Amino acid sequence: MGLYTADDHNVSNETGEIQPMIKLLGRADSSNVRKVLWGLDELGLAYEREDCGGPFGRVDTPEYLRLNPNGLVPTLVDGDVVVWESNTILRYLAERQGPSAFGGKTAIARAQISQWMDWQLSSLNAPVHSIFVQLIKVAADKRDQHAIDANLETVQKKLAILNRALPDEGFLTGSDVTAADVVIGMMLHRFFSLVAKPAVDPRVVQYHQRLAARPGFKAHIAIGKP
Repeated sequence: MGLYTADDHNVSNETGEIQPMIKLLGRADSSNVRKVLWGLDELGLAYEREDCGGPFGRVDTPEYLRLNPNGLVPTLVDGDVVVWESNTILRYLAERQGPSAFGGKTAIARAQISQWMDWQLSSLNAPVHSIFVQLIKVAADKRDQHAIDANLETVQKKLAILNRALPDEGFLTGSDVTAADVVIGMMLHRFFSLVAKPAVDPRVVQYHQRLAARPGFKAHIAIGKP
């Protein structure tokens, strides 16, 4: 079977139609790949994954760059459809077989989920990533403690925003796990893995714990890495 095709592994959807197997290109320890893997599990979709990126390379080949001009992971191949950017992949998967609770069954629900997905990218991702780089990628004697402290303060302020929006039980937008929970849940896992005792409201911790109980979180997020 070719690396970037899904031509010989077919699955039936709910209507009995034959569809090509979804293929996800990306290493299993990439945070963005992990988000998509968790989403696939929440949706109950069959898929194959192939290692690309990091030590596996392959993302700078002409074949890969034709699919994803960024040369990054993940990339989703679904028959003739190719999608990149992890949050967009999650939106696509949520809509693939019709509106779902995961992506929002109504225009209002989709907007509520999407706004938090955008918030994760625009507000939470950068400071969490900066802390990750300083604590994991930079040698201890070369770390910028000022940058760590500044980004820690920023994340705690952002999580105060999240706290104001959280319901007392369930998940971010209701009783069902959605794509918004997945993308924010990955960031919470990374943050709580890096910072032992952050100054965050217990409601945020409890929300993280509810997400951590999901089978997809256990399989793809809690893998012993931030």
